[in-house]
Amino acid sequence: LVGGIYLSLTALNQMVLNETKLKSVYERTYPWNKEQSSAKRKQRKKGVNEEKSSRDESLLDSIADAMSQWSPLLKIENVRNVVIINGFYWAALAGSQMTLLPLILTNPEGLAFTATQVGKVYMGMSLVHVLGNPTMATLIDRMGKVNGIVGGCTFLSTSMFILPYCTEMNEVVATCGLWALGSTMLSTAPVSFISDNVSDRKRAQAIALFRTAGDVGFLLGAMSAGAFADVFDMDTALHASAGMLLSATGWFTTRSLLGSKESKH
Repeated sequence: LVGGIYLSLTALNQMVLNETKLKSVYERTYPWNKEQSSAKRKQRKKGVNEEKSSRDESLLDSIADAMSQWSPLLKIENVRNVVIINGFYWAALAGSQMTLLPLILTNPEGLAFTATQVGKVYMGMSLVHVLGNPTMATLIDRMGKVNGIVGGCTFLSTSMFILPYCTEMNEVVATCGLWALGSTMLSTAPVSFISDNVSDRKRAQAIALFRTAGDVGFLLGAMSAGAFADVFDMDTALHASAGMLLSATGWFTTRSLLGSKESKH
């Protein structure tokens, strides 16, 4: 089904987008086509090389420009703290929800869920996201972004600790509901927090830095959790992910409390 959807989108892109449209036989260039002179071919090749060099320079300039803007952003304590906790959050989420959760649910020696039951679990978690986003956004505005981040990470790490001890569907549903609630809080609070701590001119780069930290965490978390599960077992790997996130949450809470006390003085 998923493969069919991708094929359909690919066909639609080729029909609709100019960049991917199929060229007619009259627009195609073949190696044996000698209509163009040697001078024109050399000139075109030179132009392509210059264009490629320009693109390479532009890409390098863009990367250097981004890094030059990220460096001063990381000197802002609140920005640095939320970027780091976001990296740990995505590392834990990639290792637990994306890598270990389907394996734990379908383990023949454990819960032994069918594919339909696993789909229902993920559907229920998505439903919590859909229904909980407006409510959590309002709650976070009232309780504060830092409290929202700490609460979301706590809910998430707690559900990771509990899941290996679940033995039936109702227990899994309750645990994954708490899991999804924590993820819902973390989909809103960190972005709002980092936006509040930078100027409008720097907000786009701050969010880009924030997302990049999450991507790096996703990469390392999925790889580490899978390797950890192979060496030990899936329950231990899930507990390790929860412990990592809980430790990062404690660090973030401490840094936030110290920062708030310093700002008051």
